[in-house]
Amino acid sequence: MKKTSGIAANLTLDADEAVSQLYRAILRRDPDAGGLRHHADRLRQGVSLESIISDFLTSNEYGRLKPASNPSVLSDPSQASVPDPRFPPDFDPPGEAGRSYTTRLASGFLARYCGGQTTLDVGFSGYDNPDRKPGVPGAIGIDLDYPGYDGLRLPFDEGSVDTIFSSHCLEHILFDHAAIRDWYRVLKVGGFIVCMVPHQALYEKRRYLPSKWNQDHKRMYTASALVRSFEEALEVNSFRVRHLAENDANFNYALGPEVHSEGAYEIEIVIEKIVVPGWKLA
Repeated sequence: MKKTSGIAANLTLDADEAVSQLYRAILRRDPDAGGLRHHADRLRQGVSLESIISDFLTSNEYGRLKPASNPSVLSDPSQASVPDPRFPPDFDPPGEAGRSYTTRLASGFLARYCGGQTTLDVGFSGYDNPDRKPGVPGAIGIDLDYPGYDGLRLPFDEGSVDTIFSSHCLEHILFDHAAIRDWYRVLKVGGFIVCMVPHQALYEKRRYLPSKWNQDHKRMYTASALVRSFEEALEVNSFRVRHLAENDANFNYALGPEVHSEGAYEIEIVIEKIVVPGWKLA
């Protein structure tokens, strides 16, 4: 297991608190005294945070928390009507992710792109999520208070994650290319970045920043602008765009720029990490 001592050295939380947060984020419970002492001592001894996270993700307890996969649903989205234990139909994600959960479940979108063993929901907590519930069942919620996360670099090893899910977060990140590159870094080959951002013409309804509705927005997106961000951030032929859509489900087109939008108002993109071929563009 690769060690990244710099992350552990830069933790602002003490070891006990960092490990306690891992228990709550990954195992969904408070730590037991023995486990807390064991992992906190390892962290203080210089074991990397990535190594400890990896131990959590490969533990039998975490494996029992993940529902058994359903290969038929994964391989054939047309069978999405088959009940999938990974995605309960009554799961109610917070914020914008909740607007389209049922549609994404019924279409097979979640099974195809979010059905792997390890999903990270980056930027999950938001202002409208007091219960700190992830946007995808079983996902690990990542935000600025997650141990070892600085808003750009995820405390996970390269090639260790199946899906990065991020709903209405990228527009808040100043250095978006750096964030995209790090999302890609932690993905396994064949893994997916599932990213949703507010649509300039549907949410912002204006040509230029600042946003009328969220002063923290660093940029506005059209579909082409979102694709361009990924194309500029990542190496050519290191990824494929598997899905791109403008989601305006139940959008109220009667409301003008001076009124906050109703319904869905986002762009959704799915990027798959592929094996980089041995040749370059001519």
